[in-house]
Amino acid sequence: MKHDIIGLPSFSVIGQEETGPAQTCFEWVPKLWARTLPRAKEVEHLGFQGCWGLMSDADEFLSAWKEKGRYLAGWQVPRDTQAFGDWKVWTIPTSSWLQVEMRLDQFDEAMAFVRDEFFPHQPWVTVGSGHEYYPDTFCNVATDCLMFCLSIAPKT
Repeated sequence: MKHDIIGLPSFSVIGQEETGPAQTCFEWVPKLWARTLPRAKEVEHLGFQGCWGLMSDADEFLSAWKEKGRYLAGWQVPRDTQAFGDWKVWTIPTSSWLQVEMRLDQFDEAMAFVRDEFFPHQPWVTVGSGHEYYPDTFCNVATDCLMFCLSIAPKT
């Protein structure tokens, strides 16, 4: 699969958050997006810099999901942005990232690539949860690609 390793400075995302069972994420995460996207006008004054689906374990912030996951559906905003109303802000630390280009229906294929092809042959390990970055051109979930991003660090 098409992939790259990039460095990103720390960034913040404002959005709507949901917690649910990791096993059923394909049920509750799309519902969260369906509730969040129509509310974009409430936060667009902050100056969007990209759309993100951020993931974290329910109990350990920014760790990979275990039994329950947290998901933030939202938009990248300036780092000093404060949460308001029912909006949440997550700040992601500076990191190196493995970015895998994929369509939503390729999630299992992308995870297999990362697990079976990328990590066994590279000097990297994953050090946190994965996140989804949706480019401005993303419009059609059936045909358009997003970037699945995994925080990585050199093997020790």
